[in-house]
Amino acid sequence: MLISINFNLFGQEVGGDKTQYSTRWNEFVAGNISQLNLTGDDSVKIAQLIGEKIDDRNLNRHKSGFIRVEEFSEIKNGDIIHAEDKYFLIVVKDRYLQHWALTLNAEGKPIEGFLLSSELYYTGYDFHEFEARRYSPSLPYSFDAIKEQFEFSSIFKVILPDEHSTLIDIDFHLDETTNKRYVQVDENGHFENVKFVDSESNYVLFDEFEIHSSFFQQNTGLKIAEISERENLDTVKVFFDLDQTMNLLRNDAFSQNLTLRFISKEPGTFSLFQRYNGGIGISGDGDFCDIEKPDFASAWRALDMSYDIVDLHKYTEEEQQWSPNMSIEDFKELVLNECGDYHYSFVEYIQTEEQMQSFCLVENITLKVIFSPNDGGDIITKYLVFVLANSC
Repeated sequence: MLISINFNLFGQEVGGDKTQYSTRWNEFVAGNISQLNLTGDDSVKIAQLIGEKIDDRNLNRHKSGFIRVEEFSEIKNGDIIHAEDKYFLIVVKDRYLQHWALTLNAEGKPIEGFLLSSELYYTGYDFHEFEARRYSPSLPYSFDAIKEQFEFSSIFKVILPDEHSTLIDIDFHLDETTNKRYVQVDENGHFENVKFVDSESNYVLFDEFEIHSSFFQQNTGLKIAEISERENLDTVKVFFDLDQTMNLLRNDAFSQNLTLRFISKEPGTFSLFQRYNGGIGISGDGDFCDIEKPDFASAWRALDMSYDIVDLHKYTEEEQQWSPNMSIEDFKELVLNECGDYHYSFVEYIQTEEQMQSFCLVENITLKVIFSPNDGGDIITKYLVFVLANSC
């Protein structure tokens, strides 16, 4: 027996707190099944929707158009991500470490499977090619439970086989900043409505390189203007609206990743680090009081780049917490002196350190970019600051 799941535990993980969908799922299970049993002899029909090289290789492996269940890793409770009246949805890896979306009916029998994420690397004499399907460098896929829709990107890179893995034909590369692909699951558990969205992302321009991202508003391929508060030639600030801020600070399955693409004018390598800066803020009725001191800066965190693409680290709630290291009475007096009676009324009730910490916010996230030219020129350090919205 390959799969045997106690659905009464769905949405729960040992040592974890994932309970999303549990109510909806329990209703579904109560009226249908309580346990799923699949054997290795069961097969899943492969949904043929896109037809990229990754799909061609996949069909060469499974010439019948079906994949046997025995090729998947053991399915656990946490692999089940969604349930409807006529199907439930599982994401699982196969023996090649590819991610698949599988739908099964109420009797626990397979409906269809779709290849969600995979990677290919072709080696050649003059150049190599890297092709992938994924949501971002750190996430293989993203699923919108409301739209019942998967989101991912097609990746294609042409690489010179040298020690720095230099990219060539860089303007024509496909990645998370140039395209999005969408696949829906219909009411019967079939994959359909493939949608291709190509874009030219906005970018931040430094003298030596550009930073592109589809997370920047309005993907029209325009340079993001330097703002009047630009501190110096080495630092650029980008202001995020409230929705972008919430996406960036939420570390869950429902928020977007901030994926950045780096394009240098001359060949070189990037080293990336990020940290956040915190401050005290008191939000009234549309009136926000920002207290400059005391503030906080987290430690620098190194980021891993994959062929000119990187995801910004998303801080957990625990990582976002910091303390002003003062007594509650001193904190109240600070708010009264800096902000006045109106904002003081929002902190007057505070009796614990946890309540005081709720006013300690993440105000901006700083990306430190160190560029080392391959020709041995001077190492260049630049800073990109994402200023977050803390009020409407």
